[in-house]
Amino acid sequence: MASLISFIRERNKTTPTWLKVLVPVLALGGLGVVAILAVIVAFVITGWLGQPVPVLGFDQTFKQPIDFPHTVHAGTGQLTDASGQVRRNHVGEELEALGLDCTYCHRTVTTQANAGVPPVAQCAFCHQAIGQENSAPLTQLRTNAGIIGDGASPINWKRVHRMPDHVRFVHEPHIRYLTANPSAIGNAAEGVNEAEAVKPALTCSTCHGDVASMEQVEQVEPLKMGQCVDCHRDNGAPTDCAACHH
Repeated sequence: MASLISFIRERNKTTPTWLKVLVPVLALGGLGVVAILAVIVAFVITGWLGQPVPVLGFDQTFKQPIDFPHTVHAGTGQLTDASGQVRRNHVGEELEALGLDCTYCHRTVTTQANAGVPPVAQCAFCHQAIGQENSAPLTQLRTNAGIIGDGASPINWKRVHRMPDHVRFVHEPHIRYLTANPSAIGNAAEGVNEAEAVKPALTCSTCHGDVASMEQVEQVEPLKMGQCVDCHRDNGAPTDCAACHH
C-alpha cells in the first residue's frame, strides 16, 4: 500500500497541469452528453407513444386571437373566477354558464367530415347586443364582425387538434355510433344513462375531453394510431389501412 501511494505521488509530480484539468473536464462532459441524449430519447419516445412533453413550445394548446371561454358557453352551473369566487355582472347578479350544445356552434359535426368552426357573423348574432361594451375580447369580435370599425374580417382561429395529412377522420359516423352506443363514450363529465337519449355533444368528450370545463381548449388525448386502432377493435369498426388512410 505504501508503495502504491508513493507511486501516485510521484506520478502526480510529473503529470502536466493541463492534463490534470482535462481529465475531469472530459469526464463531466461525457456525463453531460449522456444526460442530454437521455433527455432527447425520453422526449422522442414520449412524443411517439403519447403527447410531447409541454416544453420548448410543444404545448397542447395555443393562444387564440380572441379568448373564447367554453366554460361560459358550454359549461353549466354558476361561473367562478380563478379564486373560486362566484362571478357577477355589472349590476351584481350571479352569472351562470349557458350550457350550449356543441352543435350550436359546430353545426356540421353530425353531418359532415369536419366539425365546422362558426363564422364571425354567428358569434356577432349574439354579441352585438350581449356582453359588456368595454370587454377587450368582445371589442375585438365586434371589430372583426364589422359592428364597430371600418369593416368585417375573419377570425384566424388556431387549430388545436391536428392529425397528419394522410389521415382521414370523418366526424359524422363517429358521432352517430357513439350517440347510439353510450357505453363507448369516454371522458364524459357526467354519467351516461344508456336508457336515455344521448346528446351528440356528450360524445365529443371521447376524443376532445371535457371541453365545457376548459377556459382554453387543449388536447387531452394523444390521438395516435394505436389509440384509434384499439378503439376500432373494441367497437367492431374496420381496422384495415383504407379505413383511415388515403
